[in-house]
Formats: sequence, C-alpha cells, structure tokens
Amino acid sequence: MNTQPDLERSAAKPLTEEQRSSIITETIERLRPGLQADGGDMEIVSIDGYKVRLRLKGMCAGCTASGETLGGIRRQLMLALGENEPILVLPELPPL
Repeated sequence: MNTQPDLERSAAKPLTEEQRSSIITETIERLRPGLQADGGDMEIVSIDGYKVRLRLKGMCAGCTASGETLGGIRRQLMLALGENEPILVLPELPPL
C-alpha cells in the first residue's frame, strides 16, 4: 500500500468530516472479508470525528483476541487516513 498520497494530503489540508467518514467506511469494508473468513464480522455503529464504534459479530463477538483485532483495525484506519491524529476504535457492547 502506498501511503505517499496520504502524507501529501495531510500536509496540504485536513480532511473534512465527510472525507474522513468515507475513508473509514471504505477501510472497514476492505477489512471485513478477513474477519468473515474466520467466522466473524463487524459493522460500523457510529463515526464521531476520530472515534469509531464497531459491533463485532459472529466468532469475533466475545473473542479473547478482540482487543488485538480492534488494535489492528485502528492501525489500518490511521494509515488510511494519513493524519497525525490518534483514532479510537471501540467495541459496541451488547446491552446487559
């Protein structure tokens, strides 16, 4: 993956909320097949600036490695956005 355009974009001007949301959605959709191959899945619950809330489904729901999965998703989102802002990826927990 070539991150050079991302670096140039972040140096030029910050992303709009719409652009950021679009990149996050596209990245999540690109990552979903990997989870689905292992019997899991995810869906976006909400995007609020740099905070992304995901619902983990199937084998991913309640998996002991879900924290690592969310960390990997976070890294991929930061690369895709090409911004120097930290992004927070949180699981949407089921109601008690």
